[in-house]
Amino acid sequence: MLDIRAGRGPGNDLPTGRNGIRLEESMEPLPLTILLAKYGERVRRLKGKTQAQIARDSWLADSYVSRLLSGDRLNPSRDALVLLGCWGLELRVDEMDELLIAAEYKPPVLPASIR
Repeated sequence: MLDIRAGRGPGNDLPTGRNGIRLEESMEPLPLTILLAKYGERVRRLKGKTQAQIARDSWLADSYVSRLLSGDRLNPSRDALVLLGCWGLELRVDEMDELLIAAEYKPPVLPASIR
């Protein structure tokens, strides 16, 4: 598992994440099932999307998205996570990185100008 807490700066007593926010020592990355449930609920609540709309926007089957968001499907492919996260759940780059790391995939390397 990748440790997103690495990145101590000079003189800092707490580690910082890639976005420069200081993290507490006890903070661990959330499991994939919890992250998917959290992001799925947020999209349904804030954007009013149904699960079927999330599935349609991500080009994945309704039943597959249902199993992912409920935690019944534990090991989705990287491609499925990227489609679901970027298109269906409309995640920011840092949230997408967190999702990929939770699934033990490497996040994409993007230029700093678009992060």
